[in-house]
Amino acid sequence: MIHPTSIIEDGATLGTDVSVGPFSYIGRNVTLEDNVKVHGHVIIDGHTNIGSNTEIFPNAVIGMPPQDIKFKDEITYVVIGKNCIIRENVTIHSGTKQSKSITKVGNNCFLMVDSHVAHDCMIGDHVILINQATLAGHTSVGDYAIIGGLSALHQHVRIGKHAFIAGMTGVEQDILPYGLAKGILRRCYLTGVNITGLKRRGFSKETIFLIQKVYKSIFDGPPSEIHERARSLSGEHKDISEINDLIEFVLEKPNRHICQPNDKSIIK
Repeated sequence: MIHPTSIIEDGATLGTDVSVGPFSYIGRNVTLEDNVKVHGHVIIDGHTNIGSNTEIFPNAVIGMPPQDIKFKDEITYVVIGKNCIIRENVTIHSGTKQSKSITKVGNNCFLMVDSHVAHDCMIGDHVILINQATLAGHTSVGDYAIIGGLSALHQHVRIGKHAFIAGMTGVEQDILPYGLAKGILRRCYLTGVNITGLKRRGFSKETIFLIQKVYKSIFDGPPSEIHERARSLSGEHKDISEINDLIEFVLEKPNRHICQPNDKSIIK
């Protein structure tokens, strides 16, 4: 159902069984795939593609230009996957030409009230952003990661898959896959492995134990040598994908700083 008070610009592409609620606006370069549900008072503009079965709640704004002073009205994109839930007041900005020209949200993601996804962010599948989580430009979030409410990610920060960021945490450095981090009113630090989350996702006890063991090896020494330690571990567990993902995350960006444990962390 398309409500008569909504505005669908000529050129917009709507799949089968799409619904658009009252006073919503769909721009001319927008594609809504099959079974997308847009509630009232939603704005979707720019070159934006919304995957099938995604539901968008009131006052969400998707596809607006990036908040980047270098942006000069170039054609850039927003791509949102299938089966996503985008709640009230969520904002998702388009990419910039200086990066990959795209902001991307994967499949089966849940973006809760007031969360913000800035330009050029790359979000994996099954990611959850809890209320008022804020992702600055160029950040990436791996599959199944959870970003706590009122937390903020600095530009270019990487969050590994299955990581959990506690609420009200400011993240300035990369968080390893499977990590648990927090930092209320102080610098973010790694508290340990996200054991509860891994159990919920069906990880075996043996795999969780091995991840903990590799964590301890990676952080057993000066932070400046973390990449060397990861490199030395790369050949020990070639047949275990979870460990390979962990090692590759560290080695992929050798110039990036990795969030460290502190004296209270269970890693040390």
